[in-house]
Amino acid sequence: MATPTWMSWLEHRHYDKAPIKEAIIDIQIESSPLAMANIETPVPGYTERHKVMKGQLRGQVEGDTLTATASQDQMGYAFVGGEGKNVVQLKMNGFTFSRLAPYQTWEQLRDEAKMLWESYRARLGTLSVVRVGLRYINQLDLPAPVRDLRDFVRLYPEVSADLSQQLAGFFLQVQIPQEDLASMLILNEAMVPPPGPDLVSVILDIDVFKQGIKLESDDEVWGILESLRVRKNLVFESCITNRMRELIS
Repeated sequence: MATPTWMSWLEHRHYDKAPIKEAIIDIQIESSPLAMANIETPVPGYTERHKVMKGQLRGQVEGDTLTATASQDQMGYAFVGGEGKNVVQLKMNGFTFSRLAPYQTWEQLRDEAKMLWESYRARLGTLSVVRVGLRYINQLDLPAPVRDLRDFVRLYPEVSADLSQQLAGFFLQVQIPQEDLASMLILNEAMVPPPGPDLVSVILDIDVFKQGIKLESDDEVWGILESLRVRKNLVFESCITNRMRELIS
């Protein structure tokens, strides 16, 4: 991806009405001998606890008969803090921190995640990080009626010119390798129910991650996250128009 000349401007861009519904930092580790008891104790300020489960569906063919069984295994615990806006998951295979709306700043998100990550790492000791990801889920609330999505977003489904451009719903996904970062970008865009009758809402879900790695240094982990954050900002700006910027400024 070419680096635009306005990169320095982008680094300092702030939107008073940022459309971020959830920001997520995800760090996955190699399997470890960690016991569930190591991660069941809450961290300071995160007292509400829930189990994190993983569902599995298994099929077996016997003669002409197919049987299926479903099961759930516990992966870890989720703890809620920050007046219900912060959620940290401590799992057997990694760590996930989420900040729900209202979003604050990258620095606040990063620093809170760092504190929680250090608590998680202290419970495990030596570990290897195999995947680092950053995901931002944005909800763009557009004034209805929207006759052409291209007025607001630069990523949209291509509809034949012979058909109406007014959409009642859609889902779009693109996967774009970020070769300069040895990373992957997954963009999801979809229409969702709006918060009011005079609005049309579009989710712009930006997920950028680096996997197939083996890191033991926290400095490397957070260095990758900083680079993913810069790329996330560039992707967001590349997906919206000036009219959309006016709505969220």
